[in-house]
Amino acid sequence: MRLTKLFSIVLLIQLFLSGCIPSHQQENNQEQQPSRERIIQEEKEPENQPKEKKMNLQLDIKEELFHSVADWLDDETVLYIVNTTEGSEVHTYNLYTGDTELFYKSEDPIVQLKANEDNSLFFVQTSPSSYEAELLFLNREGDIQYQTEVESYELSFTWNQVNPDQLFVTSFNEDWSYSTKIIYIHNHQIMENPIDIPFIQWINNNQVSYIKWDQDEPSLTAPLYMYNLEDHTETLLSEQVVANTNFPNLLTTIELIDENGTAVVRFYDSDSQEKLAEMSTRLVALYSDWSIPYHDLDKEENLFYIFEVNEEKNDFTLVSFSPDTTEKKVIFESIDNFQIKLSPNGEFALYGPRFEKILDLNNQSVEELITLN
Repeated sequence: MRLTKLFSIVLLIQLFLSGCIPSHQQENNQEQQPSRERIIQEEKEPENQPKEKKMNLQLDIKEELFHSVADWLDDETVLYIVNTTEGSEVHTYNLYTGDTELFYKSEDPIVQLKANEDNSLFFVQTSPSSYEAELLFLNREGDIQYQTEVESYELSFTWNQVNPDQLFVTSFNEDWSYSTKIIYIHNHQIMENPIDIPFIQWINNNQVSYIKWDQDEPSLTAPLYMYNLEDHTETLLSEQVVANTNFPNLLTTIELIDENGTAVVRFYDSDSQEKLAEMSTRLVALYSDWSIPYHDLDKEENLFYIFEVNEEKNDFTLVSFSPDTTEKKVIFESIDNFQIKLSPNGEFALYGPRFEKILDLNNQSVEELITLN
C-alpha cells in the first residue's frame, strides 16, 4: 500500500515537471525534430531544383512559302527554309524562346541543307538552273567558308561523320550517268571521281562502305563492301544487305533473313568491323525492293532509333535499341514511318515529311513545330 502511494506520488511529480517545460525549449525541439508535415513539405519543394524548360512552338508560316525544316543548329535551335519572290532564306528558330533570325539568304532556290557531324559546318545546295548546282559551306554564323559549282541534274552527298571537313558528292546527269567527288572544305580542294559508286557511307578518313548492286540483274539484296581510298582495295563485309548507315563508332546494316521480310539490324565496330550486337526486325515489301524504315542514332547514349512494322505489316512503332545492353524499348506506338533527325543531345527529333513536327523522346509526345496558314 505504501509502495503504491509512493509510486503514485513519483508519477505525479514527473507529469508536473513535463508540463512545466518552457515554451522556447519546445520550439527548439520542434526545430531539431521536424514534424512529418514539415518533412513532406520539404520533399515536395526541394531547394535549388532547376525547373523543366518548356518549348514555345509558335512558328506560323504561309504554306506557299514553307519549304522545310532542314536541320539542327544546336540542341535548342533549328534551321528552316522558306521560299520568297527573291529566292530562298534560311532562318533559325529557338524552340524555347520562340526567337527567329535570318541565317542565310540566296537569290537562287535552296534545294537542301544539312549539318556536318559536329554542327560546325552547314552544306547548302542552291539551284541556279535545272542542270547546275551551287555548293555552299556555311559556318555557325551563316558566313560562307567555301563555295563551288558542279553540273548536275540531281545531287547526292554524304558528310564524313569522323572528319567534319570532308563531303562526298555524287552529281547525276539527266540520263543518270554520274560523277563523284570528295570536297575538302577548309583546304578548298576537290578530288575528282575517287570511287565509281554513287552512294557510299564513310567509315573513317580513308575507308568507305557501299552496297554493290548489280545493275544488270536487279535483286532485293546485295553484298556490302569496304573500300580503301589509299590502296584502292575492296573487302567484302556482309551478304544479303538492303541498307547501310554508319555513325562515328558504329557501322550498321539492315540484312534480310527470308522472303517474308524477316530481317535483322547488325551493329559492327567501325575500326575492327567486329559484330557487336544485332536486333531482329521486319521489312515491308515494295514492288521491286524493300521499304527501308527511317532510323538514327543518339550518339551520347548510344541508342539506335528505328521505325518497326508490326506482324500484320499495317502499323509502325518507334523503338530504341542499345547495342551495349541489347535492350529494346517501344517509344511511340501507332506512328507513321517518316524521316527523323535527332538533336545533338538526343532529347528531341525532327520528324515528318518536311520535318514539320518534333518528337519529345523523354516525354514521348509529338508536337507541331510548324503551323501552316
